[in-house]
Amino acid sequence: MSDRIAGMPAEDLLRIALAAVRFPAAIGSGERFTPADLQRIAERFPGFLAAHLDRFGVLGGAPGIAGFGSALAAWARGGAGEGAGLAALAQRLSLRPEAGALLAAALPAMAELRPRDLPPGLAAPGPGGFSLLFRLLAYAIRLRRPDMLAVVPAEPLAMVDWVIVFGLAEHGLWHLLPIRDRRLLLAGDENRLPLFLRAVGRFRPDLAALADRPFLLRDWFRRHASAEYGIRLEAPAAIAARPGLLTVIGPWKQVLGIADDCFSACRALLEADRPFEVVSTRPARWIEADPDKLALLGHLSAPVPHGDRALFCDTLFEAVIWALRHWRRFEAFRRTDLFTPWELPGLPPGWRLAAGMFDTVMTPAGFVQQAFAGTGAGRVLRLTSSVEVVGRPAPAARLLLRRALPLPPRARVVLTVFDFSSHVSRKNPDAAIAAFAAIRRQFKDAVLVVKTTRGRRRRGEARQLAAKLRAVPGAIWVDGAWDNAALEALIQRADAFISLHRAEGFGRNIAKALLLGTKAVVTDWSGNADMRAEPGYFGVRAKLVPLRPGDYVLARGQHWAEPDARHAARQLRAALGPSVPKPGRAACRFSRQRFGRRLVKILE
Repeated sequence: MSDRIAGMPAEDLLRIALAAVRFPAAIGSGERFTPADLQRIAERFPGFLAAHLDRFGVLGGAPGIAGFGSALAAWARGGAGEGAGLAALAQRLSLRPEAGALLAAALPAMAELRPRDLPPGLAAPGPGGFSLLFRLLAYAIRLRRPDMLAVVPAEPLAMVDWVIVFGLAEHGLWHLLPIRDRRLLLAGDENRLPLFLRAVGRFRPDLAALADRPFLLRDWFRRHASAEYGIRLEAPAAIAARPGLLTVIGPWKQVLGIADDCFSACRALLEADRPFEVVSTRPARWIEADPDKLALLGHLSAPVPHGDRALFCDTLFEAVIWALRHWRRFEAFRRTDLFTPWELPGLPPGWRLAAGMFDTVMTPAGFVQQAFAGTGAGRVLRLTSSVEVVGRPAPAARLLLRRALPLPPRARVVLTVFDFSSHVSRKNPDAAIAAFAAIRRQFKDAVLVVKTTRGRRRRGEARQLAAKLRAVPGAIWVDGAWDNAALEALIQRADAFISLHRAEGFGRNIAKALLLGTKAVVTDWSGNADMRAEPGYFGVRAKLVPLRPGDYVLARGQHWAEPDARHAARQLRAALGPSVPKPGRAACRFSRQRFGRRLVKILE
């Protein structure tokens, strides 16, 4: 894994990080980086920055990519003639603001580094005997803790004393200091006490009585300084990975479409008897957890990864953001794979590079495979996901549905399902409502059920939907996070499932309808087009149109489908006809066993 990352040019790594901090906005291929961009990268992904201090930075305040070590060396040369000693350091803390801000933002993550991870040359002593690294850390701590200026005297050395006594320990940086710095600070010599003692005396009036008794002062230092002031000289332990263990990373426990992908992969690995643990990404607090998923996989959940390999089951964007946030752990994986959907024909600039961070990209549909083709990923494969059906007995399913949504006993039910957080413009419920309104006169007993999730999070769009449905006789709208068993009972009760989406990465609810014997009227484009040979699939013609600003995330220069309204109504009439489809190849295509065999083969 580290070889793949190490082989990426610094420009590519920086552009990936830039795409992540600007997400969900798109970046153009020719956009220039600014110091503000680098500052945002440093603040959001300090571990990533700390791991690449020698690969990029800002010189002279001008946007650009250069060696961070060069930026630091330029600062050191600029101050070389201004004297020596700690007093000179206090006067010379004028590192170029951009480089200093980067280093300050990286301070929390530098506690995880070992000295050999730092750029070469920082340990060399400069004027006054201290290394360039110490002076840089002192400057960065000052930038990061401007509040400490209010509690130290306004003297040239006061700030430096505060850094020595409190700042280095607060950020866990003692172990990074070169041996020469440690001797100056902690050992002193025959002629000088340790500089730490001089510094701590500023904040400890009770030690003033020992100022003329150096042996007693040294004795206090040996006995108490380390415990009282957190001096830790040991480098952090290396990340210990468990050989042979696979870590699955994704939103496995949420009521969310992408969470179902992750959950299905975990169930397939269980079926294949492949040892793994599952680590949850951080979802929004308002996304509900599914109790069935917690019951099945809770015992395999881990707070942090322990495996030597990782399988990300999430969008490319969230997987990359996780990698940048936990960069040291990501680099330690022996191999990383990604199983991901995507709803548009291509990947935007910046994110194409990001695909190269993974050894294998697995996609649930040929449409998504084409979108990832030509990226820097090690290989791009199509791997149709398994579709989990709870399969409650029919009486239990009917009872569950009656409790959740009472329906007229003999009504023909047309069902459309979408999540407001998945972009209403992509799910296109207006087209489904229009198709139902067009056939309502012919099927007077028909009922349109609009099942949505998280409408309370999109109040404006929810009000618009409610206004449209009030004008349609026989329309029922229900909003809420249902578990899979309740939703499947509703899909099975429906006479037709309709999804006139503009783009789909896979189409899990469409696949569930086909598995459960419910006819599906769907836009015949994007990820669900792989299902068109299944019994009960009623494809709707569509034309491709460019996306407008604000239609969808990262949509610049992309296109998607606009379903034909007349053909949609005609296909819905046909779906409500007397023929009843039976699950055909869908039962095999979406089986957990088939998915598990192929997944394990790819991972092996």
